[in-house]
Amino acid sequence: MRFSVSFSVFVSLTFFTIQCQKQVVTQEEITKFLPKPKVYIQTEGSGKRGSFVGMEPYLSKYSYATEDSFYLALREYFQMAKEKELLFVDRSIVVLPEYLGTWLVVTAEDKSIFASTTIQEAMELLVKQNLGSFLWHYLFSTSYSSDTLKETLFRMKAWQMSDRYQSVFVRLALEYRVAIVAGSIVLPHPKVIEGKITPTDGPLENVSFYFHPDGRVDDQIVRKLFPIIEEKEFLKEGKLEENPTYQTSLGKLYTMVCADSWFPEVYQELKKSEAELLAVPSFVSPSDAWTTKWNGYNGYANPKDIDPKDIGSISERTAWKKYAMLGRLKDPKVKAGINVFFRGEIWDMKASGDAFLSLGGKPVLNVVKEEKNQGRMYVLFL
Repeated sequence: MRFSVSFSVFVSLTFFTIQCQKQVVTQEEITKFLPKPKVYIQTEGSGKRGSFVGMEPYLSKYSYATEDSFYLALREYFQMAKEKELLFVDRSIVVLPEYLGTWLVVTAEDKSIFASTTIQEAMELLVKQNLGSFLWHYLFSTSYSSDTLKETLFRMKAWQMSDRYQSVFVRLALEYRVAIVAGSIVLPHPKVIEGKITPTDGPLENVSFYFHPDGRVDDQIVRKLFPIIEEKEFLKEGKLEENPTYQTSLGKLYTMVCADSWFPEVYQELKKSEAELLAVPSFVSPSDAWTTKWNGYNGYANPKDIDPKDIGSISERTAWKKYAMLGRLKDPKVKAGINVFFRGEIWDMKASGDAFLSLGGKPVLNVVKEEKNQGRMYVLFL
């Protein structure tokens, strides 16, 4: 407990909060404001064993307004892939971007949150409209981070977030009979207990889940190992030796969450795992991040193989190409690798980044041309 508080005061605050009835965004409003993206599709390979698919849906804050709006925003891409015969029943794996599930923190909240123009304003409204719950978690939950406000915000919404996240991906996996690397989501040290994603009272982590084609969520969880400086304020790192390799119909699958793909020791673990597939869900922001000068490793010492002349001279994009998946994936057993990035505009945050692809042990040129509100899909036939 942070500090003592009068129980009567707490009850009064809670009572005051629940009097403010939430007005959820209507379907009509969601339809009006949802982006209508153009979808770029790139296919590589000619194998019939199955497909390894990287999806980068273009999302906005309204994509997260309700559980259905989130499901429908993603389903549009799954349905397109099915209609174009890019998916194989029980023989396709779909990889989605980092933080895809994190914005479920605002799902089913008051419409005023979605009318706000900045993330800061939206999060302040989220706290005000859930003041009783926020105070309860702030006062009585164990804190593990320096950013206690952000930590408390995600902790108070953890159960709703995990329930909606699992509900949507179970639905998509069953509907299309495909496996899904469901991007990532921020939750307090979750576990899978009797088939259910279950938040605990542990520290917040950036975690990725794997859903089987039968809708079952795997009980092994990938936890981000190297959170960057901005994440370290509220997220705890995972342990390298505990991250799993998934058994799939297309071979063993290993997942690295974003910055983890920059570190040599993670590739040593990949080699030990004897994985044939590598998924890297990522997130880069702001919109011009890709063209800015690279400042070296964020929050960690530069590995010994880094050329010091690159720091401050090459672009962020070039650094990703040289020091992340494409530059470090040397294991010939890994037949395919996909590094996808979050796309969209969430309040005043605009994401950027271009996917990296590897097939048959060789880099694949991403020939996409940037267009406004563009979703992307990359298909590697194995």
